[in-house]
Amino acid sequence: MHCRIRILLAAFCSVWVLSACHRAESPAQVDKDVTAARESAAKDTQKAEQTAQEKLASARSEVQSAQRDAAHVSAQQAQNVADADADGARKVALAKCESLRGDAQKSCRDKADADYQLAKAHAEQLRATADPKP
Repeated sequence: MHCRIRILLAAFCSVWVLSACHRAESPAQVDKDVTAARESAAKDTQKAEQTAQEKLASARSEVQSAQRDAAHVSAQQAQNVADADADGARKVALAKCESLRGDAQKSCRDKADADYQLAKAHAEQLRATADPKP
C-alpha cells in the first residue's frame, strides 16, 4: 500500500512540475525577464568586442615588431652585400695596380683604397638610413 501511495504521489508531483513549466508569466515579469536578458546580452557583446579589440591590437603590435625586425635584417644584409662588393672591387683594383711601377702604382693603390673607403661609408650610410634599429 505504501508503495502505491508513493507512486501516486510521485506521479502527481511530476504532473504538477511539468504543468508549472507551461504556465504563462505575467506581462510585468516577462518585461523584467526580457530587460534582464537584453542587459546580459549587451554586456556579453561588449566583453566580446573588448576582447576582440585587445587581441587585434596585440596582433598588430606583433606584426609591426616583425616588420621592424625584417627591415633591420634587410638593412644589415644589404650592407653586408655592399661591403663584399666593395672588397671585391678593391681586390680587382689592387690587382690592376700590380702592372704599374713606382708613383703610378702608389697612386693607383691610393685611389683603390679611397674608392674602397667611400664604398664602405656609402654602404654604412644606406644601412643607417634604412635600418629602424640603431
